[in-house]
Amino acid sequence: MKNLYEYSDRLNAPLVAFNYIASPVNFPVLPHWHYFIEIIHILDGEVETTCGNYVYVLHPGDIIIFFPQLVHSIYKLEDNTKNPGLARLKPANRKTHNTLHPKYNLKYNSIIPVPEEKTTTEQYNIKYQVLKFDLNFLNTSTNYKTRFTKIFELAYAQNPEYLYFSKEMFKDLPVYEIFDTCIKELETKKYGYDIIVCSHISALLSYFARNWIGRGLNIDEAIRKSNSKPDTFAEITEYIEKHYNEPIKISSLARMCGMSYSNFARLFKQTYNQSCKEYIEFIRINKAEDLLLMTNIDLTYISNETGFADCSHLIRTFKKWKGVTPGQWRGKNEK
Repeated sequence: MKNLYEYSDRLNAPLVAFNYIASPVNFPVLPHWHYFIEIIHILDGEVETTCGNYVYVLHPGDIIIFFPQLVHSIYKLEDNTKNPGLARLKPANRKTHNTLHPKYNLKYNSIIPVPEEKTTTEQYNIKYQVLKFDLNFLNTSTNYKTRFTKIFELAYAQNPEYLYFSKEMFKDLPVYEIFDTCIKELETKKYGYDIIVCSHISALLSYFARNWIGRGLNIDEAIRKSNSKPDTFAEITEYIEKHYNEPIKISSLARMCGMSYSNFARLFKQTYNQSCKEYIEFIRINKAEDLLLMTNIDLTYISNETGFADCSHLIRTFKKWKGVTPGQWRGKNEK
């Protein structure tokens, strides 16, 4: 499974939304996994997706959700007479590939365009929308994030068919508008775009949970687990998000959890695939990005507002992660 890991850039792209058009270069989407939640909505064509040990057939209007660390893939449906969903549950038997999912282009908020010299006359006529996001980045309570995680784990354990949603299931809900809005907001990145996208994703996850309840899922067990066993690190990340503009010592965070420094650091990295120091920088640089993008205030003020020791510290850290200085980034992203 290790060679199927797709790197998820939580710092530069904790929220991703785009329209995907299949071509001979970027399709099929071969088996891979990541730490993001991924949701796809089929616009045109029919596809056969694999997730874990199961195969799902999707037609236009259908939706499927891939949770973190589940190996999944997307192929063209060879027999379009197959019924949608998971009506005939069967083990996935697709051959494993070494090539992973096509790369995401941050500049264009889309899959990297196919080079002209590699295009062919073959057409798949497959188009779908993609939402990918770090659940911990959502601007919502820790309890909500933990509860949804437990509800999903329960749903998938009880019935893998819960991953699939037909277009009839959401006919009276603004689910498809959520995809359109998220894609547009992430393309334009106007003031407050991240708050709007996070609120729409939270609504979408709530619609999923309601759907599962309507299909017979008893969520009492998941709620009890989320309330009785709080996620220690989720509480820590919430603390960081509230106090990012203050000095934060990792040793103090470890003491808050009742752990030694080394044990805290090791478990945090196992949980989030990055160190606690990197996560703090992730939060601070995202806040700095907002100020760079939405205001004309100087770097000294921004460094003070986002928890950096001084302007030089902000510039060094920003360039380490972004490859450019804050001033250069502001110039490139001015609307």
